[in-house]
Amino acid sequence: MNKVVNFYKRNLKEILRDPIIYVFCIGFPIAMFFLFYIINKFSNGHTPTFEVLSLLPGIIVFSYSFVMLTLAIIVSKDKQTFFLKRLYSSPMKSYHFILGYFLVGLFIGLLQTLVCVITGFIISLIANVGFVSIGNILLLIITQLPILITNIFLGILFGTIFNDKSAPGICSVFITLAGILGGCWMPIETMGGFETFCRFLPFYPSVYIGRIITNSKNALGITYSFNNVAGLGLIAISLFMISSIILTIIAFKKNMVSDK
Repeated sequence: MNKVVNFYKRNLKEILRDPIIYVFCIGFPIAMFFLFYIINKFSNGHTPTFEVLSLLPGIIVFSYSFVMLTLAIIVSKDKQTFFLKRLYSSPMKSYHFILGYFLVGLFIGLLQTLVCVITGFIISLIANVGFVSIGNILLLIITQLPILITNIFLGILFGTIFNDKSAPGICSVFITLAGILGGCWMPIETMGGFETFCRFLPFYPSVYIGRIITNSKNALGITYSFNNVAGLGLIAISLFMISSIILTIIAFKKNMVSDK
């Protein structure tokens, strides 16, 4: 376990020295939260998707895609600079490396969640609207863990199989998909067949379940409730999470053997 902890500490120091975590992982979610609040205010509050309680799960899910980007960058750089190759000759096993990267990704993701919750609370005070209870905030964090874990392992996976120039580009595609297909700030429930397609991906169901917990209303004025969308969504999220974990383990072990 000491090997994992030491590797985690090293990764955390590397990431904290990189401005990307402060710009994209922290600053960008805050800026987007305030931007959509301002847009909603000047549209006379007629955009339910931009309401604080609806935005909170959407911004959280979208911000997790930057965890994927951060990990992809650090893993690909470690691979390109031969840092990992040197460590492969140590007694460390593949799961030590994967857990070391995973824990730092989990730390960043939970930090992002806290930042989003605090930002949402501040905006709710400014807008003079109700906010989520502490119990529901904890439930929101728990229910968003699967999509966070998925993003973490995808980041490790992309960093393992791509170089430090290609990995960020691949991640940018997933960041775009998370925003568009997740319904983070789009009324997907009004888009018919497109909404049905999004149900089978991990982004939209994660946002949907989050909005059930925050007691939000959709673009049709209907309060989100646990239904087939949420039920099937749980299956989709679980499948993507498990697949990302398995693929990452296989790819990392294969890369470790080939580099040795």
